[in-house]
Amino acid sequence: MKKILVVEDDDINYLVLEEILSEFELTLVRAADGREFYEIINKSKNFDLILMDLMLPDTDGIELSKYLIDQAFKIPIVVISAYTERCEEIFDLGIEYFISKPIYKDLFFSILSKFVTLEKRVTQDGFFDDKRLYDDQERYF
Repeated sequence: MKKILVVEDDDINYLVLEEILSEFELTLVRAADGREFYEIINKSKNFDLILMDLMLPDTDGIELSKYLIDQAFKIPIVVISAYTERCEEIFDLGIEYFISKPIYKDLFFSILSKFVTLEKRVTQDGFFDDKRLYDDQERYF
């Protein structure tokens, strides 16, 4: 099962991400601030992807991304933020994917699928969990 570190301080945004990704065979680990991020990433570097918010209570996602790059972590980073004016800083770091909020389902899944296989989660009765909470055209947050 693929493992994603979600760096997101907003509870609602995290819960929405958790819900829309729950249909897939993925494990999510949350860091709600920079302190938690450093604790988690220094204990386990075994992540397939990092979803990074920019605005955190004690630091920002750019500083955390710089740390990952400086320490030669080989974990892909996708930045998700409403602060589109900072996307050039992200690209200058070599991070290829910046998704502006609100995000669209097709775009989000298309980018995620570059890094992790989006296999449907199988329910206890052996059927694929195919619940649909959002219309294809709706934004998440």
